[in-house]
Amino acid sequence: MVRYMHRQTSYRAMLLILPIAAVVGSSVYFASSQGKPPPLFIPVIAIAIVVIATAIFSTLIIEVTDDAIAVGFLFGAMRRRVARGEIMRAERCSIPWWYGTGVKYGLKATSYLAWPGPAVELTLTSGRALRIGTDDPDGLLVALKG
Repeated sequence: MVRYMHRQTSYRAMLLILPIAAVVGSSVYFASSQGKPPPLFIPVIAIAIVVIATAIFSTLIIEVTDDAIAVGFLFGAMRRRVARGEIMRAERCSIPWWYGTGVKYGLKATSYLAWPGPAVELTLTSGRALRIGTDDPDGLLVALKG
């Protein structure tokens, strides 16, 4: 039974990343056109890949059940499930702005986020931490403690 489900979409990430992709893609296209321009489909495909990746990784879905917590992105991308028995501690934390969006693997922690800022850090029995960026950290903590 699902006890908590939260879907967070970061439109700020889309508004920030997509114009950068368009500028970079068109710059590469025009810079590589030495005399004869390359086919137009090359930068269009590159921009389309960035648009799809941005759409996927700017929507984070968190689900808490009686047995586990699952976190992942749109269409189940990079989905991770952690059994409730593996969680030693859950506490509020913050993810720095330079983490951006997506999944970040560190030496002691893995972070899932649609946008930096408030998060919940789960300390696991393995000693590693799982940080979940969310705009509803209090709701997630209540669901985990209940």
